Amino acid sequence: MSLEPDDANTNTGLFSSMPGKKMALLAVIIIIGGFFGVQVMFGFPIKDLIRNEVRDQVKVVTKSEGTCAVIGSDEHPRAIPDCQYKIGDTLIISYKQGMASVDKYQLKS
Repeated sequence: MSLEPDDANTNTGLFSSMPGKKMALLAVIIIIGGFFGVQVMFGFPIKDLIRNEVRDQVKVVTKSEGTCAVIGSDEHPRAIPDCQYKIGDTLIISYKQGMASVDKYQLKS
């Protein structure tokens, strides 16, 4: 009986002769490539995490039950709850681009 390894049992795979650092680098490249591949497939959703702040000068269009409605420069209506302003008042509002909520608002002086 022979104690030498059988040729069929030896590790002769593609990555068997690669040193550890090169294997780690290859793994990192594959992970980064996969991340960007997913971003491309879904239209880069990660860019939605960082939104620009928009400041607009708007007029109060309607008011109902203490909530004022304004329309920003992007033509989207936005609600301001507990609003003490009147229809026709000019406000300066701040909101995140693409979001419906108003972050800050004040009466234009």
